[in-house]
This record gives sequence, structure tokens and C-alpha cells, in this order.
Amino acid sequence: MSSWFRSYGYASVHDRLIVGALPLDEGDVSRLGALGVTRVLNLVQDEEYPRGSRRRVERALADLGILEVRMGTEDYGGLSPALLEAATAQVNGWLDEGEVVYLHCRAGWQRSSAVAAGAIALRDGLDIEAALQQVQRMKRTADPLPHQREDLARWFASRVQSGR
Repeated sequence: MSSWFRSYGYASVHDRLIVGALPLDEGDVSRLGALGVTRVLNLVQDEEYPRGSRRRVERALADLGILEVRMGTEDYGGLSPALLEAATAQVNGWLDEGEVVYLHCRAGWQRSSAVAAGAIALRDGLDIEAALQQVQRMKRTADPLPHQREDLARWFASRVQSGR
């Protein structure tokens, strides 16, 4: 397992939903397989990968039959309503199908934690703060940036107001 993956880690934040760090090598992907992961939602951009590691991860995921969907977002950046809508729909769709989902950004602290909170809020009928607190209870390092929290709250409020 890579030192990055070991250092930043992962945690189950809801039934069959795991949030964590960017897998960098075959050992990291093997660990995901051992956890029963069948689907990966990847929020990182190509430039966040060390040279050569992206291809190794792609091959290892394919070898284990783990489907990956990428929705690249800027590290430390904002979370658009379109991204939050698409990512939460993807996660909840997979969970509805009984899949075990690994949701990650670079360190598993900010972008992925915000998306997980959005998915949990929709899934369990929670307000966004309660969902974020649940993610933080399960993954102590979960800490979306203030502007990401604002993006998440604004997106969720617009969904509530529109009756979705």
C-alpha cells in the first residue's frame, strides 16, 4: 500500500459508502478490492497524480472488475451545483443497486467528504449539516473548506426549495 493511501486513509461513512484518499498503486487498489468495493467515484484531476500512477491504478481497477467514474474537480476549488447533483446521483444510484462505493478526492478530506454529505442528506432525508456531521463522526479528518460548505449548503437549499 502506498504511503499516501496509508497516511490519509479511508473510512466507511454510511452503509456501503467509503470515503478516502486517492489510490496511487496496485496495493491501494487491492485494498479497495479487499473492502468489497465495486464502484469508484474519482473527483481528482489528472495533474493530481504522480507521474505514471494513473495508468497503474486504471489497470489495477480493471483487473479487479471495479468500475470507475471520474468527475474531476479542482483541488481546493468550489463545488458547482452541476457537479454536486451529478456526483450525489451517481453515488446514490450505485448504492441503490447494492454496490460498495469508494468516493475519493486527493486526501479524502474536502471534496469527497462534501459529496458524501450531500449523498447521505438526500438518501436519509437529513439536513446538510446533520449529514456532514455524520461523515465527520465516521471520518475524523473530513473537513470541507468553508467555500465548499457554502456551495454544498446552497445546492442543498436550492433542491429543497424546488421540491426535488
